[in-house]
Amino acid sequence: MQKRTTNIDFKTFGDVFYQLPEQADFFTSSIITLYSKTFDRVFYSSSHCYITNLEGISMLFVSKDGQAFESFIMHRVVQITPNTYFNIVPISSTSKIDMRYKEEDLKQMMLKESITLNPIVPHLQINELLLAAYHVRKENYHGKGHIDPFYELIYIDQGKIHLLVDEHEYTLSEYDTIVIYPGQKHVIYTDANISASYLVIDFQMNDSFGHPLIDHIFHTDKRIYKILSRFMASLETNTLFNDELAIIYLKEVLLLLYQDQSEQNNVKNPMSRHFENTLLNEIVVYIHNNIYAPLSVEELCDQFSVSRSTIQGLFRAHLDTTPKQYISDLKLNEAKKMIMEHKYTISMISSHLGYTNIHYFSRKFKERFGQSPTEFAKKEAHHS
Repeated sequence: MQKRTTNIDFKTFGDVFYQLPEQADFFTSSIITLYSKTFDRVFYSSSHCYITNLEGISMLFVSKDGQAFESFIMHRVVQITPNTYFNIVPISSTSKIDMRYKEEDLKQMMLKESITLNPIVPHLQINELLLAAYHVRKENYHGKGHIDPFYELIYIDQGKIHLLVDEHEYTLSEYDTIVIYPGQKHVIYTDANISASYLVIDFQMNDSFGHPLIDHIFHTDKRIYKILSRFMASLETNTLFNDELAIIYLKEVLLLLYQDQSEQNNVKNPMSRHFENTLLNEIVVYIHNNIYAPLSVEELCDQFSVSRSTIQGLFRAHLDTTPKQYISDLKLNEAKKMIMEHKYTISMISSHLGYTNIHYFSRKFKERFGQSPTEFAKKEAHHS
């Protein structure tokens, strides 16, 4: 749950008022429109500062030591106590604030690493529900092996099946669930004396979780059964609203499977954790040592003989980012440092860091820091 400045935890950093205190009328007033969700410097003052959110929604970052920051949604008139480090970014696309301060007391400090507000956005999108079918298979059933260009969820209602996926054999019993990924060859068959009933859901989706569901059997509980029952009920009446509900129920099932897999990963044995930490550390060191080369995730896979999904999972689990984003952030942070040194042109920096296109470099720089490399260089030249 996001905290607002009216939360008791904010008392460490300041206070809130329903209206601007009279003494603030004698302070310098700056009306600021906020665009960037990333900042690399903070303000601090030996006297009180007052901030009022005028338009949009803003997030206030505050710290007592300039290193560990807490965030609060701006609510009412905010008073910042002296010697508190702070900055504000928009939660909405833009926001506008009124900042009151004493000019002679207000200072700025550069951060060692920039801070970015991570928005609450969906990481899983069901693009299309293709098929939902309930199958009853007799004993000695053997299907045909095939490859689909979409995802397929299989849920066992009764009995038992055997599933061959890319030469790996799985046995699924009542309440078991598996997700077949696009491009995986698979075939279902039953034993000579056991029949089976199961639900198959074919769908298209995009997600940014990596591939934690692939090649994994989930031994689910009644929660999944109840949600899938609502899923099937919603499809019995073909209306726009029921179709939308069916997609929501399917998304809920998938998210519960992701959550279940994440919880299992968190209780890995010490040997497994040590292997992951060692591998991740070696990959990160390799990235840092090759920051000036045109690195790619494919190169990392080849270098360390691991799959793309393994690397994606490692970075997601331990660094809360993707390897591609980690490489990009590292290069852009280095670019910013090089600009501040005033030794290189923007073109030289772009080329030095392995970018083959200066326009792509400039666009990525602006996405991360809210201003182009040229704008940042001019600003730094003005401050120096």
